[in-house]
Amino acid sequence: MTKHSTNKQQKQQSDNEGITRKPGTSIIEWGVAGISCLTLLAVLGYLILDGLSGRNGTAQLIVLPVEVTATKGGYVVEFAAENHAGKSVAAVEIKGELRSGNEVVEESSATLDYIPQQSERKGALIFRRDPKAYDLRLFASGYTEP
Repeated sequence: MTKHSTNKQQKQQSDNEGITRKPGTSIIEWGVAGISCLTLLAVLGYLILDGLSGRNGTAQLIVLPVEVTATKGGYVVEFAAENHAGKSVAAVEIKGELRSGNEVVEESSATLDYIPQQSERKGALIFRRDPKAYDLRLFASGYTEP
């Protein structure tokens, strides 16, 4: 072994002796572990409360007209269908009626593929007659569970 390599080994040993790691867990590691634990407990608590809240009852669908536009083929009635329940629904049948007193003058319908819980979807119905001249009624007539 040469003198140069012996000096190099002694220098590395003295450098390594100056850097010593304390045994145990550092404060930063404890902090990260604590934050992670609290986050996990918060998510689990939310999921348990959401599961036990019983919001999965009957869908509460409300259909409101947004705008009526005259076109060459008739009148387009744009609507917003709102689902106010905690239950998602699919294949939602939306019907519209133009009424004159108790008589239904014209009907139209559309199907919305999916309305998630607590959300809104938009669509349109087409009528031949002007909806402004009649009593316009919009409503959901049925749905399926996704």
